[in-house]
Amino acid sequence: MTVQEFWNSGISFLNLCAVYYVTQILKCIQISFIVFVFVYFLRKTLLKNRVFLKGMLWSLFIPVLFAGKIKFFYENTIGILLFSWWTEICKIHIWINWLYLCGIFVYAARLFYKKRKLKKLVAGMERRILEDTSVYVTKMPVTPSTIGIFRPQIVMPEVMLKEYDRKELQAILLHEKTHIQLGHLLFYFLWDILRALLWLNPLLTIGTKFFREDMEEICDWVTIQRSEGKAYAYGRLLLKSMRVLQTENENFNMFATFAGDKEYQNIRQRVTRIALYRPYKQTTAVGTWIAAMLCIIAAVIWIQNISYDRYNENDSMLTYGYDGNNVTFFDNHDALHQMITYDDNYVYVDREAFENYLQENNASGDIFIVFGGFYKLPGIGGFGCSCYYESGSKEPMVKIPYESPMGSWRVKLLKLL
Repeated sequence: MTVQEFWNSGISFLNLCAVYYVTQILKCIQISFIVFVFVYFLRKTLLKNRVFLKGMLWSLFIPVLFAGKIKFFYENTIGILLFSWWTEICKIHIWINWLYLCGIFVYAARLFYKKRKLKKLVAGMERRILEDTSVYVTKMPVTPSTIGIFRPQIVMPEVMLKEYDRKELQAILLHEKTHIQLGHLLFYFLWDILRALLWLNPLLTIGTKFFREDMEEICDWVTIQRSEGKAYAYGRLLLKSMRVLQTENENFNMFATFAGDKEYQNIRQRVTRIALYRPYKQTTAVGTWIAAMLCIIAAVIWIQNISYDRYNENDSMLTYGYDGNNVTFFDNHDALHQMITYDDNYVYVDREAFENYLQENNASGDIFIVFGGFYKLPGIGGFGCSCYYESGSKEPMVKIPYESPMGSWRVKLLKLL
């Protein structure tokens, strides 16, 4: 193989990978619109006051990421009509796939840059020990917040350390620690990954506000219960935070949230929800969470069962004629299986039946037989075996040797994708 042939083969392989993944992602995007509407409707109606169930609704987006290979998209008439048009566009216009992948990279890079910038800002802050907890102190009038996933860092404004008593500071620290213990920082990170992969769905960016709002409400409830305090005192602490920070800086946004969520702009709604707090049983909350996770796992397993495998054995068979420049004949009729069989080394052709078949179909040019192999998705990716049929044999069963490409590195790599 020449350098040019190797280069062309590599480009072809990369294009195949781009089409394979982007067509799946685009189907996930279409489904994500439906899931978002469902989640938003439930959280605004039936589950409006069910704090924990409302927060768990967002886990429904996890199965969405596994839904790109569901057979319904390729085998059901409705699925084909609703979802196949993007697939055809991506197969014809390869540049669209690369454009979308560049969009993922740009979106992810933008999110990473913002988080990296924030991390550097926190690294330059003064570090203190507050109630046996390491915190980073800033002179800026910002609300307490926590950043990081594996090494969470709590940020506190200096003005609060001066204005608040010990009990109030304990409540604030407990709130931030609760975010960490409940895994909210990891959830926010996973949500960002979802947004980057499915960036073509603007509802996910809009929904970030609602997602964080629901996580914040869960954290408020858990913090109130753990502190053994009352919702009234907790609400007053929240309002005091806003008053102190506003006094510190008249330009400070009065509607910033207690946990630093800049997108949540209506503090009145949060205080109202805090007022609805009712003591709950921890075992009930944990049991609900476990049940929800089991349902999500079951949904993912079910989706895998009704989806195509990583690669699928191809039992189809086709023939085509080639005159050196153009394909003169092409057919994949089921009748070919009755006149052609094969094993690991040879193809066996019923000469009389096959030549009658070629004559009936006005086949011309060199005749090739393609068979076996595998495919990734119908019409997308795969390899097959082939052989050249040479007419003129007198044997009733023509025996044609062939070499299988299934042992090559390219085929093995494609199977792993």
